[in-house]
Amino acid sequence: MTGRSIAALLAIVVAFGISIVPVAAIAQSDEAAAERAARQIQEARNRANEAAEAFFKAESDLDVLRVEVEGLERETDQLQSVVDRLRRDVESVAVSRFISSGASGIPLLTGIQAPQDQVQAEVFVDVMTNSGADLLDAYDVAQKNLVISQSELADRKEGIEAQQAVFLALQEQAEDEVARLRAFEEERLQDEAVQKALAAKIAADRVRLEEQARREAEAAARAIPDPVVGLSTTTLVAPSTTMPEVLSADSDGDESEVGGIATTPVETEPAAAETPTNDGASGGTSGGRTGAGGSGSNARPIDTGAGYLDNIICPMPGSAFADTWGAPRSGGRSHQGVDMIAPRGVPVYAVTSGFATFRTNRLGGNAVSLLGDNGNRYYYAHLDNYVGENRPVSQGDVIGYNGDTGNARFSTPHLHFEIRPGGGLPTNPYPTVRAAGC
Repeated sequence: MTGRSIAALLAIVVAFGISIVPVAAIAQSDEAAAERAARQIQEARNRANEAAEAFFKAESDLDVLRVEVEGLERETDQLQSVVDRLRRDVESVAVSRFISSGASGIPLLTGIQAPQDQVQAEVFVDVMTNSGADLLDAYDVAQKNLVISQSELADRKEGIEAQQAVFLALQEQAEDEVARLRAFEEERLQDEAVQKALAAKIAADRVRLEEQARREAEAAARAIPDPVVGLSTTTLVAPSTTMPEVLSADSDGDESEVGGIATTPVETEPAAAETPTNDGASGGTSGGRTGAGGSGSNARPIDTGAGYLDNIICPMPGSAFADTWGAPRSGGRSHQGVDMIAPRGVPVYAVTSGFATFRTNRLGGNAVSLLGDNGNRYYYAHLDNYVGENRPVSQGDVIGYNGDTGNARFSTPHLHFEIRPGGGLPTNPYPTVRAAGC
């Protein structure tokens, strides 16, 4: 282009008020907008998770109150039985000493109000100074304890009513936040640039979580003396053996079932752990959401001893969750999974490839046990219904829909999700679910 042509073009730009923005500046602007949208999505998730945490705390507090009431009811019933028995014994002792007086009634039980109060009082002096004294003391103590227990029981029942109101209010708040989150994600995640920005953010968060777990493990190792220092190297070789898989019911009351026997060889020199890469843990482009492609379903997990980070996709995108590992549950149980709140009917996904077994149990309701090709077992509970039957599944396959079957009917529709490394005992799944970008 000649100098004259450039000058003419500039004249047109000035005449019509056209602004010229470099292509690089436009790209930077789009990138900044995508990053801002990804940040807003994460903030919406944080708000939903905070609401879920408050709700789960209220649920645990309500369960604790119910456990206390159950205990007080048993104690009150036992005390009532003791009082009734002692009352019969007191009547028997008093009647045997009172029968010669010709009077009727027992002052301790009816009150000293009849005309023959003096005769009755003399009889009970005799009772108190003989073998009936200890019995009357026991009866008096039992009566007082019964009154105390009844009063505490009434207070706890009032506390349950108050906590139930808090529980329902926080449940509504959590459900509203989840609904807002889902609507926000549905709008923003239509943009591929936003998906990529969110995936990058989730991947960075996973790296940070892994580094934090490693630091905690190193600090724990430094705090514990090495028991093998000074031993010969021949004593360090562990024999090759197998250990039976531990069968246990989920202490959340979901009665997870682990079938079969797993063999776990003891390695003499375990290979150095590799740091897996994670593009959002979804195998897709939506930052932890389900999709095709990606890094595969069987990437090696991180197990530092201070925490366990599995490489899976999010089991139920668009949900809210909190770290409730070990939280008290009714019946004196403790929670051994992560509960994820979402509306009824939201799809639930296979977090890795493997074999899915569908079953129903009393507390877990409609449940799925997924034996992953990576050797881990994953347990899903409270599903509204299943998709298909016992079968091999690929990562990202829909295996069911969120619901409130089993003991979740007392709560809000949610997914109870467990991770059992190597098919054994469950470990806290919260870090993994968080790293998966849920």
